[in-house]
Amino acid sequence: MKKLDANQVVTWISAYLSDFLDLPEDMMTPESDFADLGLDSADSIIIGGAFEEAFDVEVDAALFLRNENLQGLIEDLRSSGFIE
Repeated sequence: MKKLDANQVVTWISAYLSDFLDLPEDMMTPESDFADLGLDSADSIIIGGAFEEAFDVEVDAALFLRNENLQGLIEDLRSSGFIE
């Protein structure tokens, strides 16, 4: 399994969500609640696909749905073996 760098993942997700949701990137903190930022379930699936394409990995389609913020997402990816 390809191992991802946590800092690269955080940087990519922050930039992607900022652009996707049309929000300033500084609003994206590890504790920012995805739903409070305007992310809905359909968006989560789209972002999951973009994540897979950007990092050339295959992740659970519910990855962004089951985590409420970036911190939880990173921990989920770490416990799933995607991040060192």
